[in-house]
Amino acid sequence: MKTFGTVNSFDVDQGRGSIKPEVGGDNLPFERSAFKWDIKASPPKTGQRLSYEVGTKDNKPCALNLETI
Repeated sequence: MKTFGTVNSFDVDQGRGSIKPEVGGDNLPFERSAFKWDIKASPPKTGQRLSYEVGTKDNKPCALNLETI
């Protein structure tokens, strides 16, 4: 199920960031590999709205399959 949120932070060097869900709740971490586009050409920016799916990594919730809207 697609969910929407805004990028809270993204570190280009580490390839990690977090997204704030629009429906509330804790920020979800994400990694460079979670993007469905080439982020080298267009890395996410703070405040950018994205769609994503909630998944788990190391038994913790995270954002997967991030897409621009």
